[in-house]
Amino acid sequence: MTELRESRFKSYIDEEEFSSINLTDEQKTKLLDGETVVCEAQKVLLYAPLSDRKMATLGVLTVTTFKLSFASAEDRDGDNCYQQNFLLGPNDACLSSIDTIYQIGDKSRKKLTPGQNVSGKIKELLIICKNMRSLEFSFKLADKDSGKNVTNALLHHAYPKRHSLLFAYDYKEPSVTSLTKEVCLFRKREHWKRELERTKCKKWKATVVNENFHISTTMMSTLIVPQSLTDDALTKAIEHFRNRCCPVWVWGTPRGAALVRMADLLPTIQDRTQENTLLEHIRKSHPDKRQPHIIDLTKECPSPKEIQTSFLKLRDLCVPENTRIFKSQDFKFYGLLDSTKWMSHVSTCLSKAVEAVRQLHNDTTVVLQEGNGQDLNCVISSLAQLMLDPYFRTKFGFQSLIQKDWVSMGHPFAHRLGHILSKEIDQSPVFLLFLDCVWQIVQQYPTAFQISETFLTTVWDSAHISIFDTFLFNCEHDRILAELGSSGHNALVLRSVWDWSEQFSEKDIALFCNPLFDDSFRERLEPRTSVAHLDVWMQCYFRWLPDLEIRNGGKPQIDLCNRFIVSEIFELKERIDSGEVNGKSSRNKEDILELLRKVNSFFPFSRNNGQVVGTLPINNVLLTGDLLDSQSILNLNND
Repeated sequence: MTELRESRFKSYIDEEEFSSINLTDEQKTKLLDGETVVCEAQKVLLYAPLSDRKMATLGVLTVTTFKLSFASAEDRDGDNCYQQNFLLGPNDACLSSIDTIYQIGDKSRKKLTPGQNVSGKIKELLIICKNMRSLEFSFKLADKDSGKNVTNALLHHAYPKRHSLLFAYDYKEPSVTSLTKEVCLFRKREHWKRELERTKCKKWKATVVNENFHISTTMMSTLIVPQSLTDDALTKAIEHFRNRCCPVWVWGTPRGAALVRMADLLPTIQDRTQENTLLEHIRKSHPDKRQPHIIDLTKECPSPKEIQTSFLKLRDLCVPENTRIFKSQDFKFYGLLDSTKWMSHVSTCLSKAVEAVRQLHNDTTVVLQEGNGQDLNCVISSLAQLMLDPYFRTKFGFQSLIQKDWVSMGHPFAHRLGHILSKEIDQSPVFLLFLDCVWQIVQQYPTAFQISETFLTTVWDSAHISIFDTFLFNCEHDRILAELGSSGHNALVLRSVWDWSEQFSEKDIALFCNPLFDDSFRERLEPRTSVAHLDVWMQCYFRWLPDLEIRNGGKPQIDLCNRFIVSEIFELKERIDSGEVNGKSSRNKEDILELLRKVNSFFPFSRNNGQVVGTLPINNVLLTGDLLDSQSILNLNND
């Protein structure tokens, strides 16, 4: 990284110093099968975060049909211990992850409109991503029209107006999935029947009345409804609900309590007879004929618009424009955080989930109801199941939960994540709010979950990679149409985001699991929900700001030590079982010490100051993902 000498916006850069860029083959932008270059600019400067444009890296900026890529001669070859994505380079951003583009002037910045054509000269460009990352580029050394060409390419390709323009439809790499069958995708009838059998909840049935999405295109083809409800009655009633989302079962207990989700009635419907009829069937499905407990999420939880407004305020706090603003915000951080209302929304969602948990624990059926039935219902329903069902706290179980309550049940990911540009779409990070709530619970119950903080952050990053179908569609109906190629576009090859080997190496996947997970912990969780008991998810929101990183400290230091100790214990146990008590450990203590000297608090996402470079013994320190999937230090006595 080069230091730039600036004063009153006048540059004193020695341009001869930047006359050429010599990149190795490893450093050049790599293209995926089906990916094409749209625009390329030589001699572009990438400013370091919070450097006030005084520190920059020279490189080549490329816009493709999939990503924005910055390649520099300062990108070092060799293995690194930070997370490396096979699909994206260290300074790359998937086009679907780009949220806002600003044109930077001498004393101001101008927000550019998606789809517009810029005609004037572009000197600097600021790109804000949906995962809080900011990338600021200068074209002062580049060719005359480089800035304009890059800007227009981004304004056109980063905001597609049709779903079929997403890169997933052009990606030609053959799909060879390694996805385990332990992750249930909930796409088939037998998946739902198996879930009904697993929970041992009686008096409910799987109906195929919505086969081929005959009565509702927004819901799954298999609906779990009370046994007493006929298909004709359901077909008649579903027309009265918004998005045609009638009451359906998602989880239950052997004692007969069920967790049910439904949308509000259409605004034009004044007669609530059909709603009351279905609620009566739900009451009859309980062994004791108890009245269900109805939680109205429309009145008591934030709307998607309120969540989006809160998120934008949080993003402004996490992406300060310069050091002056950063220091000013730091001085009154908690007041500014409170004004975003983000933590308040997290608190509200956790409180509603705890309310549902208490009712279900007391053998009372809970009915969650909200406007369209596919936003806050997803959040509260999945949180309640995490608190009650230990299976969903495992890695495979958590992934299956998202498939069931978010993907299959029709959370509009394409709209909420902003994959498509449309004035009629309400973008809102409802899914991030859920992940934040999960992170809060993990902090309070550190041995109850098999998944790690790094896993949750990576899931949020992966939601914006336009290759995997998991978070690409609004509903299962749209996914099937894309798979069949029935809308005049190429048939889409479905690729699940849960096939992590598509993105990461084994050493990165190993960090997704919690080494202290105790699978013997079967109790229900009831986290503290007030804002005073919650914390800021630093890794997810602030990892791009080097000034906030603790050098050689933070939670990753503890986590890596735990992993090293667990691996030592398991190796010792194996030697005892094989009679090799006096055998020497295959792990050198110097390995972990060397790694800890390189790791900072935002590990494995930190690349700040290039502090982690070269081949490090990370594979000798961590258990593999497969081992951590089934073992932990707390489970040794269970063998």
